Amino acid sequence: MGSKVFDIIKTKRGLDGIAMEKRDKNKSLGRKEVIDLVYSGKRLVDIDLRKANLTKVDFCGRDLSGANFSYSNLREANFENCNLQGASLWSANLENANFTNANLENADLDYAKLRGACFKRANLKRASLPVELISREEIMKSVKDGSQISK
Repeated sequence: MGSKVFDIIKTKRGLDGIAMEKRDKNKSLGRKEVIDLVYSGKRLVDIDLRKANLTKVDFCGRDLSGANFSYSNLREANFENCNLQGASLWSANLENANFTNANLENADLDYAKLRGACFKRANLKRASLPVELISREEIMKSVKDGSQISK
């Protein structure tokens, strides 16, 4: 049947200032269309990408503040130098993802899978972390020296 399909992307502010219509249940985007949008240079602030398969996507330097990546597969994704302030990564697969120099202030990473993720010099101020699964000390060690999360 091909790649997983999900509802069309929307943002609260619209892309590049253009208001988008409400979700149209008859229209959906596959992985390729979402990746094309990510690489298009369009605004991604407050974008809704719940349950998306974005394995190995390079978001380097993008403003993803307020984005919703809940339940998404972001394994090996690159978020280096990204602004993820207030983003939801709740229950996302972030295994081997790179968050070097990323701003994750007020982000929700609760229940996220972080094995192998790197948070070197990331801002995790007031972020919700999956401390039941991984110790805060291990996450802070990754922030300090770039070591990968082991659990």
